[in-house]
Amino acid sequence: MAAVDWTAAITALTAGHLPCSGGEQRMLRLIASIAGGIPADLQDILTGIDDHNIQLLLKAVLHASGKRPSPQLP
Repeated sequence: MAAVDWTAAITALTAGHLPCSGGEQRMLRLIASIAGGIPADLQDILTGIDDHNIQLLLKAVLHASGKRPSPQLP
């Protein structure tokens, strides 16, 4: 079992201590929001996510809401 300190991760990201691409930064912010309740600006974040990561995000949102992803999701 692993635990993530989402607040520390976002603090490190904001301070420039994590070497992430723009897409990785967006995904980290989104997942920290879903998993850790950390506020995220969806308008800013969602505009730069590629198709693969959008699919992962959809699956994560469905999982977080207690639903299973549709078999049609790649």
